[in-house]
Amino acid sequence: MTQQPWDTPPAPNRGRGPLVVVIALVVVLIALVATGVVLVLKRDDHKPAQPHTAQVVQFRRVLKATAGTCSTPAPQMVCGTDGTAYLLGPVELDGSHISEARAQQRDTTWYVGLKLDAEGTNLFTKLTTSLAGKQPPANQLAIVVGNQVVTAPTISSPITGSQLEISGNYTKQQAEDLAAKITG
Repeated sequence: MTQQPWDTPPAPNRGRGPLVVVIALVVVLIALVATGVVLVLKRDDHKPAQPHTAQVVQFRRVLKATAGTCSTPAPQMVCGTDGTAYLLGPVELDGSHISEARAQQRDTTWYVGLKLDAEGTNLFTKLTTSLAGKQPPANQLAIVVGNQVVTAPTISSPITGSQLEISGNYTKQQAEDLAAKITG
């Protein structure tokens, strides 16, 4: 007997199961990619800035300081942000040892927090140890940013930690600007 086209058995019903599984896998894949992108972007927003060159930040001994006389600095003199003229020693620590620089706030006071690498911490400890106990200006340490002394604190005792603060009654904007100068 010959089989007629209308006698053909119907094709097996596969249903929508495989299609649903494929769609679910695509949705999960998209969600994972979106989560990864958000995490990467969020991590980059909070990444501390690092200086671009060693010369951006310098730590130097103060040899002489003359208040309010730095309208046109003489050779080997560096002006302070307050107009003080500083005669400075050679660079003893530079920006290549700063691993982090950012504007930070404690209570209502803004400052720039710096973090030194291991070698920088060792150099800074030796430098502040040699300055401690001397008379001004021989106990002052100039922090030079972009060829300008931003602060020149007196060192009364050795500083041994890797976390440093540059403070000076900064506003939030001033601290952010200084951190930006440090990071280039």
